[in-house]
Amino acid sequence: MRTGRRNRGALSCAECRRPALGYRCSRVFPCSNCVKKGCSAICPDGSLTTGKGNRYASFASLYLEISWLRTLIRFVLANTEALHDKIGQLAQRVRELEDALQEAHSRYSSERHQLLSDELLQIKRPLEREVDASPIERTTKVDQADAVDAMGHLSISPKGRTTFFGTAANAWPFGIQNEAGSDGEDTEEQRTVFEFSKPAELPWLSFAFPFAPPISKTTDSLRGAIYDLLPPQEVAQRFCKNYFRHAAWMYEPITESDFYEHMYRPMYGAATSSEEPMTSHDLAVLCMVLALGSLLDLDKPIDVNEHSQLYQLGRAALSLDSVFEQQSIATIQALLIMCHYMFLSHIEGPRWAIMGLVVKLAHSLPLDRDGGQWNLDDVEGQKRRCLLWEIYVYDSWQSLTFGRPPSFALCHIDTKMPFEKTRNEKGDVNLDLVAAWKHRFASECQSYVQDQAFGARPISYKRIQELDKSVRDFYIPPSLQVPGFMGVTGGDALERPTVELTMQRYIAFAIKEMTIFYMHRGFFARALEECPEDPMGSKYAASVLAAYTSACSFVGLIQSLYQQHPILTERMWFLFTHVFSCTIVLGSIAAKTRMALAPSALSHLETASNLFSQVEHNPRAQKVL
Repeated sequence: MRTGRRNRGALSCAECRRPALGYRCSRVFPCSNCVKKGCSAICPDGSLTTGKGNRYASFASLYLEISWLRTLIRFVLANTEALHDKIGQLAQRVRELEDALQEAHSRYSSERHQLLSDELLQIKRPLEREVDASPIERTTKVDQADAVDAMGHLSISPKGRTTFFGTAANAWPFGIQNEAGSDGEDTEEQRTVFEFSKPAELPWLSFAFPFAPPISKTTDSLRGAIYDLLPPQEVAQRFCKNYFRHAAWMYEPITESDFYEHMYRPMYGAATSSEEPMTSHDLAVLCMVLALGSLLDLDKPIDVNEHSQLYQLGRAALSLDSVFEQQSIATIQALLIMCHYMFLSHIEGPRWAIMGLVVKLAHSLPLDRDGGQWNLDDVEGQKRRCLLWEIYVYDSWQSLTFGRPPSFALCHIDTKMPFEKTRNEKGDVNLDLVAAWKHRFASECQSYVQDQAFGARPISYKRIQELDKSVRDFYIPPSLQVPGFMGVTGGDALERPTVELTMQRYIAFAIKEMTIFYMHRGFFARALEECPEDPMGSKYAASVLAAYTSACSFVGLIQSLYQQHPILTERMWFLFTHVFSCTIVLGSIAAKTRMALAPSALSHLETASNLFSQVEHNPRAQKVL
């Protein structure tokens, strides 16, 4: 028996030393043989199991595991969009709960709730980043065949005048106004110059607006000249009443009580010596209210010279002190009422630019930042909130009419809603005031439609259908529902709603239907191209049905409103421009005799034609007929 044999260390790895393999080890660990076989992790001291069949069983189990992982990856990738949607819903739900908690807690304490600390608020940030990123990722994969022509309509006259209407614009500018002349110049009505009896500077100031320089040396005399041209008190009182009954139901940049206290009483009431003198922009607010009140005086035919002269006086008053240098709440109120006047008197050209000026001035004050941060008193804070959200709604609805992008970005607004959203005993949301409803519809629903459906970046047809559902599902409180529409029954036969409430109900329903209509109109046209005989055979059949349904509902809605308030409805001519857009869709369907919808479309087309026939004395209606 030999002892003391030296135990030399092995130079090759354990796997290469296995007798059955006969590998030559590279002796650089992990060696090349182990790397090739995929077992570099056990080199140099470990070796694979050598029992019978074990090697093949190991490979089989690895293969099954890899196959399972591949299946799992495919499942996850297939559900990525659904996961993004779920993340978006969860993030939105978190925000709603945080807002509700903050609102409830603020009633009992001025301090922040412990669950609303900055650290806890950051928890949802990763979710919000996912939500923000997902639309961009999805839009890059949109099938270009599904993308509707999003360029809109651009016209340049021989004189260089340029006019643009986006894809969401109604058909009136294309089908009617361009008949007057191919170069799109102003109509005679818009070019009319109204003569003033005195003095000569007033018309100059009016037409130099908004770039008239300050003229402090003659401001007092010119202000006195405007005073002399205002109507007598009994007439002014009637015009102001007309404004708050027939115009302010839609947009109310100044409350009735505020107007009478700060604009009307200093001019027509018994002013005291302690009161501050009326500013030129306060005077402009008064003139613009009187102009709209004259335009909407339903007891007499429209007096163009009367309401136009009051409008020109308002422009002159705005020029006494530059709107660029003397910015105030009254400045914005006067300009917004001015835009409303131009809207109802069909002065289309400058209205868009003036509204842009209104938004910039609102940023300058700044109305988009909540006044509570500067400890403003409750009255001033509420006034600023109401004005900001009235501007927001006007800008949003004007953008839909022109098919152009809105001027506000919600991420830069922290001004609170002036009217809180509460719930009754049954848990239903209370939005009885039309202001509370329209502020939320424009910001929480319509803004997303404008950014995505009418934006420059194309989106998938699936997303269009999701937006459609969000608009249809947006809550309208019972007090604003129209009997006979939206599945609402006839209602209380004894109910006699005011003119203001009736108009507000119909407009709430109309703006929802028109949002849906213009969202689907482009896809309706694509369906006509793909299946000329029966567009319902197209993959865009859902848009055909949606555009048809909204067109029928809107025509019936305006017909019902006209039967109740014919004179006021006719003065709201913008409603008839949307009816004209609906007739194009209805006529396209009625012409397809093979379509099952054709007879119904023809019936509603006749209703629209009869509606225009009832206002045939209006020059604009004659162009349609």
